[in-house]
Amino acid sequence: MENKAKIRINLNLREFEIEGSEAFINSHSAKIESFLEILKTAPPITPEPKTHHKEKDVVDTKTAKAPSAHKGNSDSIPETFGEYYHEMPKKSKDADKILLAGHFVQSKSVDNLFSTREASNALLEQGVKLSNSSVFVGQNERAKHIIKISKGKFRVSKTGLEHIEELLTGQTDK
Repeated sequence: MENKAKIRINLNLREFEIEGSEAFINSHSAKIESFLEILKTAPPITPEPKTHHKEKDVVDTKTAKAPSAHKGNSDSIPETFGEYYHEMPKKSKDADKILLAGHFVQSKSVDNLFSTREASNALLEQGVKLSNSSVFVGQNERAKHIIKISKGKFRVSKTGLEHIEELLTGQTDK
């Protein structure tokens, strides 16, 4: 039977794991020592903490404006799509719903993009089923609220961010 060996390193969690025969481990002792030294000396790789500055979080209740951070700052977007979705007016259009869902997915993605399917799935989790999501994505693209980056991948434009801000603050006559 073939002996299997495995080395796993997770710098984020500062973990080092090695599996294999004693001979395998002994044959790689120099490398193991260097890995351990790296883990001892390197600072942990952690995501930047979400810090909130008082000035950014203030809501002007007289004008019912949401924090200006909605304009694209992912720190201002709630952790769950449900919280974000419930900020929308009840009578929002389907195109606006898919735009908001796309913005949420984009803000949580590594590549800062979203797909129609991802946005639709976020809405489905809230019990919102759109008859044809791609039609509403197309409407947003024509309105210049989103930009097509590659096949099936989109990004909310500056105009789209402004539209979302208007929706969430109730400052739209549309």
